[in-house]
Amino acid sequence: MQEQPGGKRNHLVMGRTPASIAVHRLNLPEQRVLASFLAGRLPAGQVHAELARARTAPAVAPPTVAPQAEPAPAPVVQPVVVEPLPVIAA
Repeated sequence: MQEQPGGKRNHLVMGRTPASIAVHRLNLPEQRVLASFLAGRLPAGQVHAELARARTAPAVAPPTVAPQAEPAPAPVVQPVVVEPLPVIAA
């Protein structure tokens, strides 16, 4: 008797099936909720309510920092003059 190789695979059928999981990208408020939970600041029982609140919150753009027009001047370093210590004869 000859053994048959492993099961048949039909790549065309497997490649045409729709994805079983929809990808949801988290917005900034949702990321903050999950970060708070993972850091231990938000109890597990409140995660669902906070995520729902974060999804309905208006999107807030992150603050932009205006570039400085001119960099601050470098501090002036004064040379230090060291005088030799007097020698004491014993």
